Amino acid sequence: MYLGPFLMNDKTYYIETYGCQMNEYDSALVEGLLETEGYTKAPSPEGADVVLVNTCSVREKAEETAYEKLRNLQALKKAKPGMKLGMIGCMAENKKESVYARLPKLDLAVGPDHYEELPRLLGLSGRNTSVGTSRESVYEGAYAQAISGALAHVAVQRGCNFHCAYCIVPSTRGPEKSRSLHDVLEEVRRLAAKGVVEISLLGQTVNAYRAKDGSWIELLAAVSEVAGIERIRYTSPHPRYFTRPVVEAMARLPKVMPHVHLPVQSGSTPILKAMRRQYTRDHYLATIERLRELIPGAAVTTDIIAGFPGETLEDHEATLSLMEAVRFEQAYMFAYSPRPGTPSFGMAESIDAAEKQRRLAEIIELQHGHARQRLDESVGLTESVMLEGPSRREASEWIGKTPQSRKVIVAPGEGARAGQILPVKVTARRGTVLWGEVAR
Repeated sequence: MYLGPFLMNDKTYYIETYGCQMNEYDSALVEGLLETEGYTKAPSPEGADVVLVNTCSVREKAEETAYEKLRNLQALKKAKPGMKLGMIGCMAENKKESVYARLPKLDLAVGPDHYEELPRLLGLSGRNTSVGTSRESVYEGAYAQAISGALAHVAVQRGCNFHCAYCIVPSTRGPEKSRSLHDVLEEVRRLAAKGVVEISLLGQTVNAYRAKDGSWIELLAAVSEVAGIERIRYTSPHPRYFTRPVVEAMARLPKVMPHVHLPVQSGSTPILKAMRRQYTRDHYLATIERLRELIPGAAVTTDIIAGFPGETLEDHEATLSLMEAVRFEQAYMFAYSPRPGTPSFGMAESIDAAEKQRRLAEIIELQHGHARQRLDESVGLTESVMLEGPSRREASEWIGKTPQSRKVIVAPGEGARAGQILPVKVTARRGTVLWGEVAR
């Protein structure tokens, strides 16, 4: 960690977040830390005394987006000299001192393992934190204060031990670290007492969770017993740890939703080996078959990378054929982006940028067709939909989700509230959203 020198006495903040759900979780934690120290949240950067950008280093495009945002904020800082500008997140850890060369007006850069130091670094009293205070004990209270609404994320595991060839996460977030089952349950209970109905358990390899007082399966079972929690989701599991006992636990725990985000990355065994993914095409397909055998109707979403170094046309076609076999609900699809500091950086690329984009376009087109097919399967069915919030289009309409995480627009009538679970008959698909009416 490298920090630019600064001193802070102001009391408003604004945080802009890029990247994964873990970053969203961390932003909420930082909000809680700052609010504990007397800060209030500003509606925009223009109204804030402290502006933080939570960054992602997974792809070059994500980094450039964050740099562009921070360059624009430097202009705001010039017009408002008292404003403090900071970068937090994976880029701050990955780039360290080099960020100051590109962003000379930046006041601080703090990586994910050092957020508890922010009150001290901002020149605050630190009455609720101190150097040496554990990350977990600081963050639990802060996040419980920051959460609102019916849904909440709870980080149960951080870091990764896999060292996939394309991934910077082990460098930015370190090795796997699991919170104690006791601490996770205490946080979930506090959230349930605040009206949270759905919990999403987070981790870089979340199903690698193993604490001294519980395993991943024991954690799922324990969270299921918390009064007030009706739905449990988690992301992102690794295929290697997605074992039959895990699927059996999901099948017997009705609060664990039948939706899994299971990154495949490629449908080619040779490319998976080059990526260091530690499973084969056949293993992944067998895992999906077992999931759908034990949990009929389970939805699967995924991540796919096009054009990894060494990928042949045959490898690309293997990815397309795996997609046809699985028919994913949704997918995050990207062209391979070499990241400095990863094992694959410097590997010779086997195709040019134009071919990489052509292959990505094929993947996207095929996936969009599968997504529409999956949504169409719900039309005519009555689904259990949890309301999340009002639609921006019409005041009478609300957005909700089925157990499979399919979005549904419905008019629930007077007295609707976030977290309410209603039977909804799905009447139509419009684009990537389902529409329905409350079943009477």
